[in-house]
This record gives sequence, structure tokens and C-alpha cells, in this order.
Amino acid sequence: MSLFSTLTRMWMLRGQQRKIRAPGVHPPKRQEYAATDWRTGTVVRARAEKRDAEACGRLVEKCVARSARRNRRVIRVTDSARIQRPETSKRVAELCQRSGRRLRLWCIPQYSPECMPLERLWNDWRDHVTHNHDRQDIWELESDSDHYFKCRARVPRRVRRTLGSPFAHRSQKCKN
Repeated sequence: MSLFSTLTRMWMLRGQQRKIRAPGVHPPKRQEYAATDWRTGTVVRARAEKRDAEACGRLVEKCVARSARRNRRVIRVTDSARIQRPETSKRVAELCQRSGRRLRLWCIPQYSPECMPLERLWNDWRDHVTHNHDRQDIWELESDSDHYFKCRARVPRRVRRTLGSPFAHRSQKCKN
């Protein structure tokens, strides 16, 4: 998330052009990390000021803790970024060793968003949060992101449908 809005085309009345402000040279940024449960549509999130292995590790720890409560395994699909691979990140290697069989990393080729179902949710998130926004402060943008995920948490079936989950049309009655 950045105060620099990502500009996309949008509908507006003729003669009423919307103006998008530019906040300056180096606006503050936030990194949003998320993982979803393929079966239930639950979204687990973490936020950080910069993109690093520590923030990614916090998200993985949340996922492992959630799966341990439910006596399940975490299968994390990653896009092979350096901060997400055990061979290039000490933090991720330590998490894999500590979690043992509870955590499996599945790396897909770089630059292949069609292989990552979560990218569909990120595209929807961008449409609602970062595209054409006119926020002045980063906390307002963070609030928009929190609101988006809170709305998605109310109807997990929509999250499953957005992801293309085979469980999208089933009623799930399991504890989160």
C-alpha cells in the first residue's frame, strides 16, 4: 500500500473528471501479507512497514498456530521470492525446521500469477483499496484495507469463490 494511488480507468459523468492527488516524492508505504484457507475461506493477515523475511515469517507463524489448533497442516504456496525460500532466508529455514511436518512450502515459478489463486483476491483488494484512492494519510489506507478484509470475513464463501476453490459451493461448519 502506498499513498501513490495506482491509476486505473474508471467511470464518471461527462464533464465531471475526478482528480487524484499525488502525495509527494517519498510517501509512506505498508506491506500487506495474507494467506487463505482453501476450505473455509478464512484470511490470515500480517502487515509490515517493509518487505522482509521477518514479516513473512510472522504470517507463516500465524498460519502454523491456526493449523495446530485445528490439527491440520499448512501448505504454503509461494512465488519463489528470496524472502520466502528456506535456502535464501534464515528466518524461513528456521520456521520450516521448527514446524517440521506441520509446514510444507510449495514454490511456483516466478512471475506466474495464474498458478497462485490468492492473486485473484489481491486483484479484488487492489480494486477496492489502492486503485484511484484519494487518501492523505497511510492510516486511512490501512483502515480501508482492514475494512475490506473485515467485509470478506463476513462472507467466506465469496473468498472461496474468488480463489476458485473447489469448496466454494459447500457449506463449511468447522471451527476457525
